[in-house]
Amino acid sequence: MVWSQLRNTPGRSLAVLAAVLVATTGFTVLTGAASTSRLVARGSVDGQFRPSYDILVHPSASATGLLHQDRPTAAYGGIDLDQWRRIERIPGVEVAAPLAVLGLADIRPDVAVDVTDQVDRSAERQVIEVAPQVRGDRGLSTLAGAPIYVYVSRRPLVPLSGASGAERRYVYTDGTRVDQSTSAAECPGTGGGGTLEVQPDGRRRQVCETAVGSFVPGARRTQVSAVQAYQLLADGTFRLASVWTNGRPASAVRATARLEIPLPAVLPALVAGIDPVAEARLVGLDRAVREGRYLTGTDAVAPAAPYTPFSPFPPTGPPGRTLPVLAAADLPLDEQIDVAVSRLAGRTAERVPGSTTEMLWPLLRDSAKTSPRVVQYDLARLYRTRLDAALAGSSPLSSIQALLRPGPPAYQPQPGGAARVLPRYGEPGSTDQGIEDVWRDSWLSAGSIGTGDPVTLNGLPEQWTVTPVGSFAADGLGSAAGAAQQALDLYRPAPPVGADARFRGLLADRPLLPDDDPLGYPHHPPSLVTSLTAARQLYASVGPALAAAPLSSVRVRVAGIDRFDDVARERVRMVADEIVRQTGLTVEIVLGGSTVRSPVLLPGGPLGRPDLTLLEARTRKGVAAEVVHAVDRKNIVLLGLLLVVCALLVGNAVSTAVRARRRELAILACVGWPGWRLSLLILAESTTTGLAAGLLGAGLSGPVGRLADVRVSGTVALLCVPLAVLLTAVAGALPALRAARTRSAEALQADAVPARRSAARLTFAGLAVANLVRAPARTLAGAVSLAAGVGAVTLIAAALWAFNDGMVGSLLGQAVSVQVRGVDLVAAGGVLLFGVLGVADVLYLSVRERSAEFATLRAVGWPDSALNRLLVYEALGVGALGCVLGIAAGLGSVALLVGQADGRLAALALAVTAAALLLTVLAALVPAILIRRLPTAALLSDQ
Repeated sequence: MVWSQLRNTPGRSLAVLAAVLVATTGFTVLTGAASTSRLVARGSVDGQFRPSYDILVHPSASATGLLHQDRPTAAYGGIDLDQWRRIERIPGVEVAAPLAVLGLADIRPDVAVDVTDQVDRSAERQVIEVAPQVRGDRGLSTLAGAPIYVYVSRRPLVPLSGASGAERRYVYTDGTRVDQSTSAAECPGTGGGGTLEVQPDGRRRQVCETAVGSFVPGARRTQVSAVQAYQLLADGTFRLASVWTNGRPASAVRATARLEIPLPAVLPALVAGIDPVAEARLVGLDRAVREGRYLTGTDAVAPAAPYTPFSPFPPTGPPGRTLPVLAAADLPLDEQIDVAVSRLAGRTAERVPGSTTEMLWPLLRDSAKTSPRVVQYDLARLYRTRLDAALAGSSPLSSIQALLRPGPPAYQPQPGGAARVLPRYGEPGSTDQGIEDVWRDSWLSAGSIGTGDPVTLNGLPEQWTVTPVGSFAADGLGSAAGAAQQALDLYRPAPPVGADARFRGLLADRPLLPDDDPLGYPHHPPSLVTSLTAARQLYASVGPALAAAPLSSVRVRVAGIDRFDDVARERVRMVADEIVRQTGLTVEIVLGGSTVRSPVLLPGGPLGRPDLTLLEARTRKGVAAEVVHAVDRKNIVLLGLLLVVCALLVGNAVSTAVRARRRELAILACVGWPGWRLSLLILAESTTTGLAAGLLGAGLSGPVGRLADVRVSGTVALLCVPLAVLLTAVAGALPALRAARTRSAEALQADAVPARRSAARLTFAGLAVANLVRAPARTLAGAVSLAAGVGAVTLIAAALWAFNDGMVGSLLGQAVSVQVRGVDLVAAGGVLLFGVLGVADVLYLSVRERSAEFATLRAVGWPDSALNRLLVYEALGVGALGCVLGIAAGLGSVALLVGQADGRLAALALAVTAAALLLTVLAALVPAILIRRLPTAALLSDQ
């Protein structure tokens, strides 16, 4: 009987079959797509969830919120070697790599400007100007440095030999003695002692070593010029006269064929002590060696010859001490110096001897000059050149006068989530004289944003130098996690970038790098690494207290972790708890963290840099777990909504079919069928249709999945069969119960409608409203079907935006989102498609159910265009009601599940409403075509 019923009503059966087939096949394919998205997300997380270390141990307070890049280097000591050894012995620890941050060393490259070609060898006296123009911050900070003036004379120049303390006189190499107070009065602000030039009449006139435009301390770099005197000898060579010979004759000063003027320059390089074996195991530092050799645990401080690269005398004095280092092949520095070399015209040189420091400044600055020759220097290149020379000659890289320990920059929270970097320049106490003395050759240090504690080495009996044993390329330190973990990379930190197109344009689409300011922004990564043995020896020389707890942090990698899951997280947590129990130190679990870009407001600098809004790389902990959970929640929402829409689609089709068979069921009740048997008949018909649709859907899932580029496994495809049967059983349950309550007499009687006066319906809209109100169940079925689609799209968009807003701020979340976003769009499109199909199904079955009514209207003279218009108005009514219900349900669900509904969702709701109404009108075209084919005469005869 079931088969005959399905065969005798092919249209109704095929409608239900098509609904179930589309629902089950679409659900199965989208289930495969969701599984694929989860696998993709898992694969992305497993490939990028882990930095080189899982736990960061340090002595400072635990970080709240995001983890700053400088956290491993923020402390200067605080962990002793015994604590490190205890961490190494904890079960589950694979590597525990210590880091002892010593401070910033003042590396001084050999910068000499050759001005030989500017010398007029026919002139008796002349002045050459060496004017530096310094640029940093990608050209936004510029400094016109005070020029260096080179006084070249053929007349005899007498250097200073020393001073007689008892007589308070300066003694020169030719025996001339000058009262110190008289000499100081001739050159105010310098203390006197300048080179003496012998005049033709035998008189000696002092050449002041400084030309001063202002004695304000902040004007030192721009209004205080050095004046260096050189004698042009008869053989064409040059001999420096602005020198203190310390009792040696003038002839002891070496003469040179080229006139090369030293240019002040200093490079900040962060020195850190490491355990070479642990560092090699943790990050592969030994594999990144570019030249020379890797460090060993036995590398120690060694004696060294005196290092005086710019001294005109051969090196003398007691032996010094040198620190063995593995030097970075490149320093991340952005600073250029353009040096303009020109000769002063006119008779300016004749007035230099005898002029005071204050008289020299306007005299030299305002003199006419020849066309300059510009020489360009880049501090990063100067460092590479100096490093190559040191490695080739096994000589020191530089002497160091102090190790500066900069404090972390201070941030002030701003509205909107940004943080403002607090400047330090101009505040009381912001200038430390000890720092100023060592870093006086730093050109751009006027814009410091932090403070520092100098560990001075000048007062020690030995001179300290750093000697490279090799160099390493930071780019050679590969990381399997890639950019997602770059903020945790010790040697290659991610520099800040412009926050938007405007600021990126100001930075020329390049990141902001440090300059020669040791207290500037951003911070300097470790560039010179030495062994812990050498670091402790250096500390012991400076102060034994520093050597007691030299370690700044310990980076720990836990053994046995190859993927991100609950087991891996629990293993790391247990190791972290044990570290805290045994050492009492602070631990930061960075496993599963990811780099995020946090907005930072950098105030404008005194050298022209405007206010900048930057994105600073920091680490957000726990992102991997959030990504996996967010993907799982999103997939559950997607599939759950798909099930709801599919159930509504099938249920509406089965319910409409039962209503159409009301008289047939009444006849069966008349012949004695009990209610339970009628219910069983409806369920058998619906589940048989579902079984057929499920079998067909299982066969179509594979081809449809391949067309959608989605892998659908055999197991998932077979889900079509039980899913279709279950859907039709659930959807047919309520119609089956209605069938069981069928009363034969009531169903066979014609509907009796009480006589009443009806209001005139003069418009199609009025007639459409009346028709919708007359059949509320049918109207509500269509509206709910469309509401499900509209609400589903709204909620899916909210879920996607919630995922993106929460996860894509991190590079790991972005990597996952880019790969799964296409699947989400397919799912959203599928939900909306099912909703539209539900509307089309309702309208189609509604026309079939009301076919006699439409036949009557055609018989009384209504044209097809009028019937189509009436149908369109009814469709719009159903669509409007469905959109209102869908938007209300969607936004309510968003507020409940996601937490908030912003302006994006309101705009999306309006767009979905417009699209749904348009699709509703288009869905009415199929019933409109059916109206044209209605057999009017046959339908009227049946009535």
